[in-house]
Amino acid sequence: MQVGFLGCFDRLKWGEWVWVELWDYRMSNSSMVEMQVKREDLNPATVQLAVECSEDQIKAGFDRALRDLSKKVKVPGFRPGKAPKKMVEEAINPQALYETAAENIVRKAYEEAAKAEDLKPAGQPSVDILEFYRGGEPLEDGKIADPAFKFSVKVPLEPVVELAEYKGLEANRPGVAVSDEEIDHQIEELRRGQGKKSEVSDRGIQEGDAVVLSLTADDDESRSFMVIAGQTFDGLDKAMMGMVADDVKAVTLEYPENFQHEGWKGQKKKTKLSIKSVSAFQLPALDDEFAKGYNFDNVDALRERVRQGITEVKENAAKDMVRDQLLDALLSKSTVHVAENTWESVVDRRLREMGQELQARGAKFEDYFKQNGLTEEEFIEQLKSDAKVNVERAVVIQKLFQDNKMEIKQDDLNSFFNQVIAENNVPHDQVEAFAKEYGAQIREEVIFRAMTSKVTDLLIEHAKITEGAAPAAKKSTAKKADGEKAPAKKATKATKKSEK
Repeated sequence: MQVGFLGCFDRLKWGEWVWVELWDYRMSNSSMVEMQVKREDLNPATVQLAVECSEDQIKAGFDRALRDLSKKVKVPGFRPGKAPKKMVEEAINPQALYETAAENIVRKAYEEAAKAEDLKPAGQPSVDILEFYRGGEPLEDGKIADPAFKFSVKVPLEPVVELAEYKGLEANRPGVAVSDEEIDHQIEELRRGQGKKSEVSDRGIQEGDAVVLSLTADDDESRSFMVIAGQTFDGLDKAMMGMVADDVKAVTLEYPENFQHEGWKGQKKKTKLSIKSVSAFQLPALDDEFAKGYNFDNVDALRERVRQGITEVKENAAKDMVRDQLLDALLSKSTVHVAENTWESVVDRRLREMGQELQARGAKFEDYFKQNGLTEEEFIEQLKSDAKVNVERAVVIQKLFQDNKMEIKQDDLNSFFNQVIAENNVPHDQVEAFAKEYGAQIREEVIFRAMTSKVTDLLIEHAKITEGAAPAAKKSTAKKADGEKAPAKKATKATKKSEK
């Protein structure tokens, strides 16, 4: 990116566009004639425009910036906004001037370009400024810059969705069984809560966590599993410990002879391990007196509650796996195009979050990639793939919800609101403050969860579901995964936790 004032456009990257008030002046006709726009249709829901602004547009952007900023600076002897232009400019931070001018220029030029191309944006565009000179800046070759402003903008349009028939889709539901060893393990390791499923977001995987993961062995297709950490097989158990949702790691695994997938049994394969979700089932320590404090008469009653809780976690995970299979099957038969901006913003947000997490631990991205056996390109491509599928699934869910004239009742919203509160461990006396602080975000999340739940029930009601055999209770050190399904990604909204 070439600019006349270096380093002043960070907040225009990655679609983080700072919108400004509408201008109180109009571009001249000559400006529109001189502005050059080249259009490229990236897909039916995304258009990229390459825009080269005129000198009049650049001058107008700076004039507006000076008028706006003059109201915030004090020039001795003059009231705010009344000082001569030259004196105002001398008092203004040059970086603030260039930033504000750029926002003005991009905003107006984008509006004009989108109108000229007859585009109806369906969201926030992403902007990349390629060249910016006000005119008069010295260049490296000793020459003086002419006014120039070039930028590219990716314009999101409404999704294009042509759904195939959703009735009669096929999926396999893994069997669910709970062993005594699993109950013992939960009682020993999980001390808090009372049999509620809780998404884990503040630590890595520990023994006893319910994990949905995908494995891609050599050149084979990706396969998804629902497992209990510490109860699969040695290589996989060791590899997943400490990982968090959305982590990806390259490992070499020796698959046991009793592994579920026939083609991998007894073989050593280089495998890409991707964590989709991590959940914990929390219970207090076990003795009769403690059990009575939770309204259980004795240890046996509490053990039964643990069994029910683990069963519920596995049942929910199995239902999620069926939903993902059905959504993927529907996607494969349908025409779905989404704006690239939507899933690119998810990838960008995830990278920023990871950067903050790594920085807090005193680590770098290079360390993370090396530790997990991935190149930066491989990791980012995996993030992009997951984000795109999640957004496409979200669009399909919304379409099915609308086409079938479904409704969300207040009881639905209350239920999923309580779920969000529980997942975030919000104390009862802080619920109101939490809701106020994250009101809009929580509302969007709750509505989408309710919508997803109803669409999931609709798909399952009309699907052909085959039941897989439940894995045998563990009798020795030999371990295996609990369930398998066709390649699938987590069906959630990209900005969401569970990206749902």
